[in-house]
Amino acid sequence: MPCKTADKRIDSDHLRQEAANLAEAIAERAERAAEWAAPRVARAGENVSRAAKEAQTRIEPAYSEARARVVDDYLPRAQRAAEAARAAIAEAPAPVVAPKKRRCRRGLKALAWATVVTAAAGAAYIAWRRSQPVEDPWAEEYWADSAEEGAELLEEVTGA
Repeated sequence: MPCKTADKRIDSDHLRQEAANLAEAIAERAERAAEWAAPRVARAGENVSRAAKEAQTRIEPAYSEARARVVDDYLPRAQRAAEAARAAIAEAPAPVVAPKKRRCRRGLKALAWATVVTAAAGAAYIAWRRSQPVEDPWAEEYWADSAEEGAELLEEVTGA
């Protein structure tokens, strides 16, 4: 299928005229956009500068208070602490060897406490179970046969 655009002749004068018309239309629209945007940009600039001034006036007391606190309080304290540290270092006879830090062994302590608590709970459970009365619902009543057994035992002891 042959390309149909290759058969057409390109008219450069016509292209120049269309480009000029397009450039003129773009320039006209750009001018309208600039006219539309100029007052809005100016107004936005004024609003931003006004907001910046308001923010500066609102933050000025906090800034001055913080600066005064740092300059009047924190810096002198830090300087005094640094001087005291320098004096303490100068007066120190020799560096002391720090004793070896003992291992914490938290896991071993936790295991020991868990064992102690478990043993105490077990002992309390055993004591509680021993203090409970034991009744066998299928057992015969012991007081019914005790009189007969007592008589038989008495005969055996006296008869022998």
